[in-house]
Amino acid sequence: MTLVEVLVSLVIFALGMLGAGGLIMSSLRSGQLSSTASVAVGLARDYGEVMQLIPPSVVSTGTGGTNVFTIDTETTMTEPSEKCKANACTAAQMIAVSNWEWVQRVKTTLPVGRAVVCRDSTPKDTDGLYQWDCDNTGGMMVVKFGWNARTGPAGTGDDILAATDANNVLRPKMVVTLFGNQTDFVTP
Repeated sequence: MTLVEVLVSLVIFALGMLGAGGLIMSSLRSGQLSSTASVAVGLARDYGEVMQLIPPSVVSTGTGGTNVFTIDTETTMTEPSEKCKANACTAAQMIAVSNWEWVQRVKTTLPVGRAVVCRDSTPKDTDGLYQWDCDNTGGMMVVKFGWNARTGPAGTGDDILAATDANNVLRPKMVVTLFGNQTDFVTP
């Protein structure tokens, strides 16, 4: 074997290793995305269970006609002063504590996460893309999730991906419909 043949085989081997490295990195990013999506689905399931645990008669008392389960984690939510550990909870306190604890879980488990819980009959716009806005109609509660995901090496300009469309409008990455006895917890 000549020196030229050895050099050519080393170049081919090096290119193969670069390709394999890129494939491994792509696989790791895909795994991270699916892991975060699984966390989001778990959060949606947990909130749906919270909604079903609180009886409709409790929800309908003293809510002033608003849906107490509507949440946007971007809005400022103050920590409830009464956590209902020493004393019995009122309905409003129980709902406030449940909502606040869930919002804290969203903020700590999703990277730069946002969640919106609302009634929405059309979670997509006319272009078929998810939207954060809710129309507050219909019989289904949905949870809309967004988070930042790593897509490339840090410092390359593509290291953080926020779900934006071609017009640079931030969109939810995932919309989960909550199942259950919808009329019990979606009507004000």
